[in-house]
Amino acid sequence: MNSSKKRKIAGLFAFLLFVSYAFAQQYNVTGGAKTPLQVVDTTRMQVFLVYGTENVQISYTSSSSSHQWRRYKTSALDNPENVASTQNGTTSFITNVEAGYCYFVDAQENMAYNNFVWIIDYSKYEFNIRSLNVLSQYQCSFLRFNGDIDIPEMTYNTPSGFQEKIAREFEVTYETLEWNELFKSFSNMQYSRAFTTDLFTSSFPAPLKDTEITLSGDKFAQHFGVGKSLSILYQAVAVEVHADTMIMSVGSSNMSESGESDLLAPAVINFKANSNIPVASGFLWRIIKIDDNTRDTVLVRDVYTDEMEHTFNTEGTFHVKLEVSSSMCSNLEDDFEMRTFIVKITETEMKVPNAFSPGTTPGINDIFKVHYKSVLNFKGWVFNRWGNELFHWTNPEQGWDGKYRGKYVPPGAYYYLIEYTGTNKKNYKKKGEINVFRSKSIDTEIKTEE
Repeated sequence: MNSSKKRKIAGLFAFLLFVSYAFAQQYNVTGGAKTPLQVVDTTRMQVFLVYGTENVQISYTSSSSSHQWRRYKTSALDNPENVASTQNGTTSFITNVEAGYCYFVDAQENMAYNNFVWIIDYSKYEFNIRSLNVLSQYQCSFLRFNGDIDIPEMTYNTPSGFQEKIAREFEVTYETLEWNELFKSFSNMQYSRAFTTDLFTSSFPAPLKDTEITLSGDKFAQHFGVGKSLSILYQAVAVEVHADTMIMSVGSSNMSESGESDLLAPAVINFKANSNIPVASGFLWRIIKIDDNTRDTVLVRDVYTDEMEHTFNTEGTFHVKLEVSSSMCSNLEDDFEMRTFIVKITETEMKVPNAFSPGTTPGINDIFKVHYKSVLNFKGWVFNRWGNELFHWTNPEQGWDGKYRGKYVPPGAYYYLIEYTGTNKKNYKKKGEINVFRSKSIDTEIKTEE
């Protein structure tokens, strides 16, 4: 085996020996008015909270039968003082323990082997909460608190003299609402958050319902059975909205849409705002038409309700915006795009054929029908050359089958008149000649013109 491998193996063995030696050394803290609590446990440092120092005792167990106890207040390097102890085999213990000191058994052969235990008397650091208030300027988005709360700082000094802070964990709880996307509704939810930072710099989600807010803690006080809490009644002002749309009906077309995504007029759409009622008490749906070229806007309609239905029968681009508000807050700015719906209505088109062949080729050009999309208020007539009405219809999806009183009309020229309204709100008339072509084989079905 080469020397490099030998050094690696020796180093690994030394490390494992150190680890096993460190874990073989154990401190145990007992006594005080309540059961001590260990709050820091690192490789070399342990911190215990006791509740009162009466009868507090620290014991230590290692493979050695001779222990020299010491203690320091600022640093293990700053002349730690000796502490009297009682030895019993490989275990020793000390009494008359004082808080605010770090105790350790000195392994004189190697300072790196020392383990340390710091004692804090929690009864001198209990927090006191006298009042709690919600800062009003943040309530629309989140909660922040102020109040009269005293939280003494608990610290300990590492062996090298660095001061460390003990994080104190508190809890804020209250009831709020949670949106369920599957069921499209709000449900009650208990919100609870533990925090270790300063309460007055922490932020919490704004409740969506009137609730009781409780601050409790800290977790060390709860361990000792002296936990404290303060509850305040809170009137919610924040609003949350989830808007849905449903297309109730749209106009028809028999033209190819060519991949267009615009809606055909008339398009009837239902808009619904799901919000945390009754906190959310004000609703405004605003429909604005935007000129695609100039970007000029025209107000079409304001509706002050949580649900509305609107018929879009004008071509162009519409923005439907929702604002939900409470006594203090408006939800218009937050997630603005999520509550702006864009509706595009296609332009009207109308094409009229000039010939068809009824009864000749079933299913192929055998019905006189217009080709259209987004047509409003349709009416159509067919006349013979003497001006007699042969057919009248009001649904552009329908058409003339070339019959009059159950019989096919003779081949020849006939005349149509079509009136309709476009999505530009203009009324149109189309009139012209329609030619009927027929096969002689079915002339027996032809009705003589009257």
